[in-house]
Parts: sequence; C-alpha cells; structure tokens
Amino acid sequence: MRRSHAIFLSAAFLLFQAPDTARADDPGFPIHTVPQSFHLVATNGSAPATIGQFEVVLRDIAHNPIPDASIVVDLSMCTELALATDQLDPDAVVNCAAKTTRKLTDANGRAVFCIIGGSRTGVPASTLLAGGRIYGNGTLIATPTVSAFDLDGQQGLGAGDLAVFLGDFASGEIFGRSDFDDSGNLGARDLVIWLTAFSSGAQIVSAPSCP
Repeated sequence: MRRSHAIFLSAAFLLFQAPDTARADDPGFPIHTVPQSFHLVATNGSAPATIGQFEVVLRDIAHNPIPDASIVVDLSMCTELALATDQLDPDAVVNCAAKTTRKLTDANGRAVFCIIGGSRTGVPASTLLAGGRIYGNGTLIATPTVSAFDLDGQQGLGAGDLAVFLGDFASGEIFGRSDFDDSGNLGARDLVIWLTAFSSGAQIVSAPSCP
C-alpha cells in the first residue's frame, strides 16, 4: 500500500498546534465493568485488529458475576457507523436491522468483544459523544463513545480515512467516531492513535458492512 507520508506529516504538524483537554470521567455504572469508549476496527483479512478489544462483566446487586447473560452492543444511534456482517467471531451474533452485536457472558460474567465496522462511505458525521449503548439482559448498563479507524469505510486504513478525520477536526464539533483517546476533544492525541493503528498493518481490509 502506498503511504502518503507528506500528508501524514502535514496533518501531524497542524494538529499538534491544537491543545487537547481531558473531560471529567462519568461515574458510570459501578456494579458492572463496562467501557467508557471503544473502537470499531477493520481487519488484516482474517482477524480483527486487537486494538478494538474490550470487555463487559455483568454482576448482580451483591456483585456476583452473572453467567450466560446476554450482552448487546447497540449502534443504532450512531447513524454514520456500520457493523460488519461477519464479525469473525463464532460467539458474536449480528443483527443488521437493529445495528447490534450480541454475546453471552462466561462463567465469570465476562464477555469480550472486538467489533468489526467503520464509518459508512459518504455519510457525514452527526453523532457526538456517548452514542453507543450496551445492554445487559435487556437493561442499559453503559453509554460509551464509539470511534472508528476505518473512517471512509473502504480499502482498510489509508489516506482517505485521514482526510475524513481532518474534516471532523476542522468542523469544530466533537464527533465520537474520531475521538480515539476518549478525551472529549479532537486533536493531536487522536491523530497519534490513528497513525499508530495505520502503521501496524493490522487494518488493511474493510469488511462488508450491514446495509
């Protein structure tokens, strides 16, 4: 893959002039282990990039883990994002119409996700922070911010994704799909994370997405 080094260096120079400020953490859902944010990832052709991995642990009121619980990750409020039809995970069940991925917890109440997906090609960003929804046995347990490295939805990671990121940055809006560091702002640290993901070579294929 031809790499546009001049574009990347120029983008880095521009963004490193812009300060990042961290947001205060939300107290969240203390009984459960849930992510405050997670990344949708592309693949190397046979497996998703591990940078997208996160876990959910469901517990009862006495803090005991709940096995065989249904954990649903819902992207229905993230209009510009799409799930891959095949998550390359035999335990993951995708519902394209509902924009959800479901897994069951293990004996320790734990479900591990690495969700394949990205931005829909040509669809402008509209979702800000906390656009995702995670449900445990039908109850809302988290509202994470969802970012996506494959920002143009085609041909894995490349210059097109960088152009989309720079557009999000220039808009002045805090679009969740580009907030890779979960700071509540778009800036230099997000660019560094994207460039690291790009350079890894682990996201060279955009998986077919749900319609």
